[in-house]
Amino acid sequence: MGKVCPDHGEFEVYLWPDAERYRWFSDFAFPTVAREPQTDRKEDCPHDCGLCPGHKRRITLPEIEVTWRCNLDCPVCFMFDGDRPPDPSLEQVRRMFETIRAYDGPDVPVQITGGEPTVKADLPEILRIGRETGFEVMELNTNGLAIGWDIECLRNFAEAGLTNVYLQFDGLDPEATRKLRGRDVLATKMQAIENCREEGIPVILAVTIVQGVNETEIGEIVRFAMHNLDVIHGVALQPAFVSGRFDVPNPRHLSVGDVARLLSDQSDGRILPSDIWPVGCIHPLCSGSTYLVGEGDNYEPFTRGLDEASYRSNFDETSPQGSVFLDVVSEMSPSGELPQGLPLLIMEYMDAWTMDLERARECNLAVTVMDGTAIPFCVYHLTDIHGKRLYPHGGKGANGRDRH
Repeated sequence: MGKVCPDHGEFEVYLWPDAERYRWFSDFAFPTVAREPQTDRKEDCPHDCGLCPGHKRRITLPEIEVTWRCNLDCPVCFMFDGDRPPDPSLEQVRRMFETIRAYDGPDVPVQITGGEPTVKADLPEILRIGRETGFEVMELNTNGLAIGWDIECLRNFAEAGLTNVYLQFDGLDPEATRKLRGRDVLATKMQAIENCREEGIPVILAVTIVQGVNETEIGEIVRFAMHNLDVIHGVALQPAFVSGRFDVPNPRHLSVGDVARLLSDQSDGRILPSDIWPVGCIHPLCSGSTYLVGEGDNYEPFTRGLDEASYRSNFDETSPQGSVFLDVVSEMSPSGELPQGLPLLIMEYMDAWTMDLERARECNLAVTVMDGTAIPFCVYHLTDIHGKRLYPHGGKGANGRDRH
């Protein structure tokens, strides 16, 4: 992608390894369904978020940040900012839940995130507020330390309304965890998975992929998940994007196409690059996915036998990224039951180098900030090379209408 800056001149950014597949992904668009805007269009994208009338898609996965504090000091952290505001009050959290319900409906899953949400003593109360507001699915985005150290902590969250855990997981090599998290916390993360297994809490493994650190672990992570389907209900592979703090040398952008090739190489061809398909709830270049039908080492990607017409006719526009093919598989199953398997998702976030505002306008993943407005994920976390944010933590709320 070519870019021109009045201060820094012209430059090019690498996008994909395969032009033909890139074009196929780009053209695989689904009709967009917008939701009611909350802000006016004044300075244009990306300065009017809230969402503004220019946003093209509904939000199917809203996030609520409940703190900007953390119990780790990770070398790679897109949330990092020297300015760390006070935690939102419970009343502000309630307003965020209520606004999500008003604009996106009560049936969307809500991800509770941060910072590290488990550092908050009142996290169970926040989960109860979500349940009282009418949300049935509340996912906890966590590094897993608290729930690995103390199973009673996990039980308290589950009793308050937690439905599943989105677990930061860098691989099965302690060295990768040390490089990305600043210390070896792999054993605690593994214990967190065991505690979730004991309590019947589904886990999604969220893998930050950094070339030169853990890109060779993708195949083993998928294999680990396929051998633990009783507790691991999905894998989200997330190539790192350069926002916030990035203290790993020589970062190289990895695309959906790159990760698809790594999957193919590391699965001995069980998963092919052509098995990864665009996800219809968002811009086609933002995510790729499949559903691995089977268990252990005996599985096959569902998309290998899928045709475009069947995908389009069975697609549910309300499905979030990780559920798209799970829902398609369920819809197409002759028995009406979902066969055993694993949703596999690649999520390619954007930073200042790869930012494409057309993609941003089709984002379905948004952070709901303290005044109730919603900011697309990649826009909200956009920083310059010094970590200065376009939108401060909690949002700016400068030009919105009545939010709630």
